[in-house]
Amino acid sequence: MACSPPRIPVVNNVDVKAETDPQGIRDALARQACNPVRWVEVIGALHDSGVTDVAECGPGKVLSGLSRRIRSTLNGHAITDPVSLGQVLGALRR
Repeated sequence: MACSPPRIPVVNNVDVKAETDPQGIRDALARQACNPVRWVEVIGALHDSGVTDVAECGPGKVLSGLSRRIRSTLNGHAITDPVSLGQVLGALRR
């Protein structure tokens, strides 16, 4: 199945590399299943590339809070339901 490259690069937890090639993204996702997560390095790489906000999608707020502790200047957002999605989108548009 052919896929178009994403408009925004995907930073994977295995290589801490911004990937735009669909096959490279697939390969990294497969390797993530049996390798350690390098979350501290991923958040550092995102921050160093100019990212100012991170959004965690799903139940809980662990990763958004952890992201702020790793880089205190990051704004962490948790999207847990349609209401919080609207709130996060509103915050990001400001």
